[in-house]
Amino acid sequence: MSLDHPAHARLTADRHTVDQLNDEADALLMVSMQRAQELAGEALELAERCGYEAGVARARMLMGYGHFYLANYAQARAAFEESAAVAVSLGLKALEARNLNGLGITFVTTGQPGLGLEYHLRCLQLVQSMQDVLGQAKTLNNLGNLYLDINDFETALTYHLEALELAHQLQHSVLISSASINTALSYHKLGQYDKALSLNLATLERARDANFKQHEGLILANMARDLLVLGQLDDALNVSQQAVQFSDELGDRENMCDALLTLSQVLMSQNQPDAALVPLRQAVTLADALDFSVRQAEGHRDLAALLEQQGAYQEALSEARLAAAAQQAVMADMLQHRTQVMAAQFKIERLEHRAAEERLRYLELSEANAALQTAQERLAYQAQHDSLTGLLNRAAFEELLQASLQSHPHTEMGVLFIDLDHFKQVNDTLGHDIGDLMLKQVAERLRHSVREGDLVARQGGDEFMVLLRSMRLHTGAEIAAARILEALSAPMELAGREWRMTASIGVAVFPDDGSDITTLQKNADLAMYLAKRERHAVRRFQADLGQAAMEQLELGQALRRALENGELRLHYQPIVDAQTLEPVALEALVRWQHPQLGLLPPGRFIPVAETSGLMSPLSHWVLREACAQLSHLRARWPALRVTVNVAPQQFVEADFADQVSAALHDFGLDPKAVIIEVTEGAVVGDAGFLQAEELDSAGLDLALDDFGTGYSSISRLHQLPARWLKIDRSLIQDLRPVPERRSSRPIVRALITFAHEAGLQVVAEGVEDPQQLQELQDWGCDLLQGYLIARPQSPELLKL
Repeated sequence: MSLDHPAHARLTADRHTVDQLNDEADALLMVSMQRAQELAGEALELAERCGYEAGVARARMLMGYGHFYLANYAQARAAFEESAAVAVSLGLKALEARNLNGLGITFVTTGQPGLGLEYHLRCLQLVQSMQDVLGQAKTLNNLGNLYLDINDFETALTYHLEALELAHQLQHSVLISSASINTALSYHKLGQYDKALSLNLATLERARDANFKQHEGLILANMARDLLVLGQLDDALNVSQQAVQFSDELGDRENMCDALLTLSQVLMSQNQPDAALVPLRQAVTLADALDFSVRQAEGHRDLAALLEQQGAYQEALSEARLAAAAQQAVMADMLQHRTQVMAAQFKIERLEHRAAEERLRYLELSEANAALQTAQERLAYQAQHDSLTGLLNRAAFEELLQASLQSHPHTEMGVLFIDLDHFKQVNDTLGHDIGDLMLKQVAERLRHSVREGDLVARQGGDEFMVLLRSMRLHTGAEIAAARILEALSAPMELAGREWRMTASIGVAVFPDDGSDITTLQKNADLAMYLAKRERHAVRRFQADLGQAAMEQLELGQALRRALENGELRLHYQPIVDAQTLEPVALEALVRWQHPQLGLLPPGRFIPVAETSGLMSPLSHWVLREACAQLSHLRARWPALRVTVNVAPQQFVEADFADQVSAALHDFGLDPKAVIIEVTEGAVVGDAGFLQAEELDSAGLDLALDDFGTGYSSISRLHQLPARWLKIDRSLIQDLRPVPERRSSRPIVRALITFAHEAGLQVVAEGVEDPQQLQELQDWGCDLLQGYLIARPQSPELLKL
């Protein structure tokens, strides 16, 4: 049956309109996603009405990309699959390739990178067969994004640079912009922030000229992160605000989440916590809604730190737990995604061989599958075992403990928390290689000290866990712990010397001391902390521990781990010349970057360190870290000095002067670079006085801290081998008389006079208002320190 002329003309016109609508939608994808969706929808409706299958397929493909950019991933996948099926039936290879690419990026974004890799490589094979250079460039760009998602940044950069080179050859403006954005992101992930920022700036100009709104929003968000890392906070604030506005206009929720999170981080870096709270809560809400686990971990972590800073400790703790859960999900997803990609890489190897090599290809694939199985078995073993000792790791132990509690709810079981005593001394004196040998021997002794069926795990560092699956006696766990303690204390041969290792063991019994794994492990940990105070002891958890005592025990144990895990930070407060206000030195002040509670001031943990035997190792860490950072700071300020507070117990150690000299030598510093701060009480007595004289003989300067409190005695000033005297801030705060107490002016003036007579320079601490400054200058005070001059800052923010 023939088609009459008017009907044929109308059909031709309709198809032409469909093509025009699709062309316009295609051009607008990077400019206005909502408008592109509307046009593709109109094209789809008209194409279906007039039976134009090719138009239907293309419209569905364009709607798929629109859904993808708007984070509607289920709709995007359905649209791409329907379009691809029609494209294959019609032999439209270019359209099929675009749908394969769309499916690839959708699977990658939704956490299935193995499938994503398969679709991208199928697309690459198709466009290569068509000699479609544009298609190759797009696919290489997307492959780079896939490797970005599994944190293989070097591979990602290789693909992105190759895609960018092809895009420039084609002079394809959209692809040049896209590949440039992704290349800059790869640079950022590799820590090459200057390169990333430079490329983003050039790309932003091109995107604005071409009116690529979608790209402009992405670039602004990425630039804001570059500027934040580089410390250009004012620019970062401006750019992140623009990124938020663009993302809102475009409806790009994922980019909006990134931009809001960066904006809040910039505001926090500018010490504007109240302003940061609003965008941070918006970012967290959006990350949770999108199930965007990487940003969930980052957002909840930042929110916990900010709430803790504002005193909302309960809410901060809740946010910290959410951050920890999200981070755990990120790590689990990363391992799973890498395994998927590895499996996909082996699976698709056969596509790279020619048909004539089928037999050889089959052999190689068999070998690859065997290697994959071996790799998966090795990964499974590594995921559950400690690499050094071969014992179960913490995660596997907790999983098996949970299974034991669920399958035997009425059976008594014991959980032991074991910590080696003085293990740090082994590493410090014999080196980490010998320390590792000791840990292996300890692990072997633990294996032989438990029954078949019991579990032994390495918790981390020098800490171990044991699960006693069933006990005949109520005291069975303590008896087993005593047996382990005896086995560990037997002498062992290391580096030609005989060593005796002692341990402290905490015991918790199921169900008396806890009915879930979290409570059991926490209570065994607390009991170990009690045993640690006595050394070489076994202690059962005591349910009558007060809440405050338990919090102190937990904080003390966390502080010990903080020293090992690098959670401590140094901030610096300038000490300036009283007359010129020019910086003379910095005082190193320790802070604790707690993983849940955020940045803690020393008042929160120094008392715990003092009662936990941690002041000496804490002071030692501060000394070496201050020397390390000073060696870098002197590149900008060659004459800069640092004052380091030293605990009395460390100051009187026999080798303290050697510790200081070693730190100076290791970091290439002269003796005058560091000033040792101690309280007068540390110098009182023969040991302290002799130590002070030894430091003086070595050319090291000593500062008497907090003078005016405690043991302070003006009569002894001329006897002490010190160079500085630091007047305690309490005396400086009392310069102005108030009805309740007398002014401290006479005391401060006398201290300055007597200190000068004794040949000491005077530092006034706690200077907070101009009147105090003026009076101290009038009285001839040498040096000043306090909030009026500068607050303590991280080394990155120092401006001297």
